[in-house]
This record gives sequence, C-alpha cells and structure tokens, in this order.
Amino acid sequence: MTEEASILDCPLVQHSPIHAASCTRSVGCLPKRVPVLPILSALAARRLLKSSFRGLFRSAHGFFSPIVGGRPSEQALNARDWQGGRTRGVVVVGHGTADPVGAGETRRIAELVAHALPDVAVELGFLEVIGPSIGEALQRLAQRGCTEAVAAPLLLFSAGHARRDVPEAVRDGAAKAGLAVWQSDALGCHPDILALTKRRRHEALASLTPMPAENTVLLMIGRGSSDPTAHRQLHDFALATCGEPSNSPAQSRIELGFVAAARPTLAEAIANAARGSGPENSESDGPRRAGDARIVRRVVVQPHLLFRGHVEEQVTAAVDRGRREHPEIEWVQVQRLGADPLVARALVDRAAAVECLPAVASA
Repeated sequence: MTEEASILDCPLVQHSPIHAASCTRSVGCLPKRVPVLPILSALAARRLLKSSFRGLFRSAHGFFSPIVGGRPSEQALNARDWQGGRTRGVVVVGHGTADPVGAGETRRIAELVAHALPDVAVELGFLEVIGPSIGEALQRLAQRGCTEAVAAPLLLFSAGHARRDVPEAVRDGAAKAGLAVWQSDALGCHPDILALTKRRRHEALASLTPMPAENTVLLMIGRGSSDPTAHRQLHDFALATCGEPSNSPAQSRIELGFVAAARPTLAEAIANAARGSGPENSESDGPRRAGDARIVRRVVVQPHLLFRGHVEEQVTAAVDRGRREHPEIEWVQVQRLGADPLVARALVDRAAAVECLPAVASA
C-alpha cells in the first residue's frame, strides 16, 4: 500500500474489525436478500433501466404485490395486470431545505431518475421546509394516471425520517390520492454511494502532498439522529469505504461525529481527531519523530451529506475551529456527495429492489 493510497483504503486500528460484508438491512447498509443491480454495459444498463419497473413489477414472485384490505392482492400477482391499464409511478422523496443550492441539487436527482426511467411517471416531493410536498407529488402521479407508486427516499440511513416521518407522510398522501404506495430502503451502503464517497475523498486529497497513514485521521461526520442505530450505521458505512482491514502496522485512524442528536458531537469529534497531535517533544513520551504514529499531521473531515444546507455549514464552521485550535494539523474537508448520477442510479436500484409487502398503502 502506498502512502498516497493509504487514506483512500484506510484500514483501521482503533475500531472493531467490521467491514463492508457486515452491513445489513437492520442498520441501513447493504440490504439482505435485496438484489443490487450489477455494473452493466451502457447499452445493457439503458435497457434495464427502461424495463426495470415494468419488468420487475411483473414478477411472478409477487415482490410488488400491494396491500388491499390488509392482504396481498391476488390480482397483483397476475403479470397481465402490469401490462394493462394499471401504472406505477415513482416519488423521489427529498428531505427539504431552505438552501436554494441544496434544493436545486435535489431537483436535479429527480430529473436524473426521470431520465433513467423514461416510461415511468416520476415526481418529486419534499418531506419538510419546501414544496411540493409528498402528498402533492402523489396527487400529481394520480393525475397522470397512476394507481400505484414507489416512494424512494433520498435518505442516507434508515433512521427517524425513513422509519417514521416519511411513511406517515406517504400514508396520508396515498389515502388522499387513492394510491397504493411502497417505500424503498434508504441508500445505506449501496455500492454506488460507497464509490462516490471514496471518489469525493480522492478528489480532496489528489493535489496534496502524500501523508503516511499513521499520521492521518479520517473523521466521518453524519447528520445525526436519536435512533439508537445511528452510530453503528455511520460506523459500518465508514468502514465499508475503507476496504478490508489490514495487518500492516501503518494504518489510518477513523473517528465519527454528528451534527445533532447523537454523540460524539462535532466539537467532541474535532477534539478526538486531534488527539495525539501535541508537541514533538513531550516530557512523558520523549522525543517524537516526524513519522511517529502518535503524531496527527492531517485530519480528513468527510461530511456524509447529500446536498448543501445548514448542516454542511455547521461542519465547515467546526473544521474552521479545529484549524484555529490545532494549527499544527492540516485539516482537509471533503465535499458533499451532491447531485451526482451515481446517487440517482443508487436511488433507482433501491426502488427497483422493493420486495414483499409495501411499507405503506392507501386506506
């Protein structure tokens, strides 16, 4: 492993040896028994995207059977129904932000999803702050002739919004619009999200002088949630972006932090990341060499966020404080994921992988 590649692969030493294979549905990472579309040629991908909703919805296994009166509809298992007058649309569910750039990035993802699924009605609905609302988006699908829909949340992890707020909003909107609605999983550890995260990290480090892994800390920052699995979800995701653990003694350290509702807080995370950066001569430890593993030279702060907004501003402010309090450390902030086509592709995969019974349905 080269020094330059070390932080990109970043095998870890101070956390339990969990890697991508440990991500499970329960913590919002790679779902169990849910197929993830493989990497395809451009032509094959285009054909698959065009047929994904029509073809998968015709599955004889009934993966998409809606709830009617509390039980799966037998008619939904008939493949001819999916080829007839019944149609299923998609609601891209955005969190919502007053930041015009962040709102624009969300709309761009919805446009990319619509472009990827030209034969499917796609609408955008926001959970809060701005419109159109989720209910309004479902009404638009009904007006476009849809009788069913998949709500695909632009959420990184499965926490309060994915488990409570979005289903409630979808349930209310579905009842008013007269639609049966399914909700797909959060993006979690989808391979495209992992790849984009690593790419953003590489972009931030590409122009910098290579730094030994033992002198580098990766600080992953999440939005935060009161959900008890929030820490584990971010932990698993961070490890999944770092590759397999290594037996090499030269390994990067990883730290976690949250903007709200979970710990470590931003301030605590900055302090944890800077731990060991002290002076090169210490009475207790003796002289320290420039490459000593106890000296932190660089902290790579990666906010795990989709779009621009107030949360990213808080992270930037915390990093600026870190620079002032620990000027001996090089602080590198990685860009958010943004309106990248990989986000849209991951969202389509999640929607296409809906299985069994829907999370919510019209009354």
